[in-house]
Amino acid sequence: MMLKYKKFEKKYLDSCIEIVKSTWLFEENLINPKNPKYIYKHYVMNCVNWSEHLDLIVDDNDQVVGILFGSIEDNAWIKEFKYTIIQYKLNISMWWHIIIGDLGQRKRAFEVYKNMKSHDAKGEADADNFDSEINLFILSPSLRGQGYGRKLMNRYVEFCKENNLDTVFLWTTTDCSWEFYERYGFNELRRFKFSSLDEENTIVYQLNVWEK
Repeated sequence: MMLKYKKFEKKYLDSCIEIVKSTWLFEENLINPKNPKYIYKHYVMNCVNWSEHLDLIVDDNDQVVGILFGSIEDNAWIKEFKYTIIQYKLNISMWWHIIIGDLGQRKRAFEVYKNMKSHDAKGEADADNFDSEINLFILSPSLRGQGYGRKLMNRYVEFCKENNLDTVFLWTTTDCSWEFYERYGFNELRRFKFSSLDEENTIVYQLNVWEK
């Protein structure tokens, strides 16, 4: 299998959605969703919107098998304004799909969406203290354990160095391969819990790129 690195384009959106679905079942708490794809689309496009580093691994069928999206936190105000407008449009689109029933029972869909936004806000609480955030990092199950995650991370670290971004952070849940980050050199900053759970199941990690 021939693998290539590509920059995200809209033509890869459906493929990105599929790889996200292979890891996170955002739809599992929805009730009778007709088109659960829209909750994944919102998630991926939200990550794209706030990212300057948009790295993909694609296979010989041009299907996405790896993703690493990363931000520049201290952008010029005009870029921040642009990102905020796009985010507003993404939110309106999501609300519309909930209202027309694409995500099933409306009350539950709003609750799921509200919880997603709350979880994201908790993870973003430290953003002002860092130069960059890893917004999305995921590998196809078929590539895991073969060193491709480290290669994607190395490319991101080089992006940070080229843009004078010293410190980065990310947050991940404990049902993902969080051990990878510690092996790579990330240090745990704090933990918090998702609103519907009792245990602290989310970890915020930090890294100084010049230590790599």
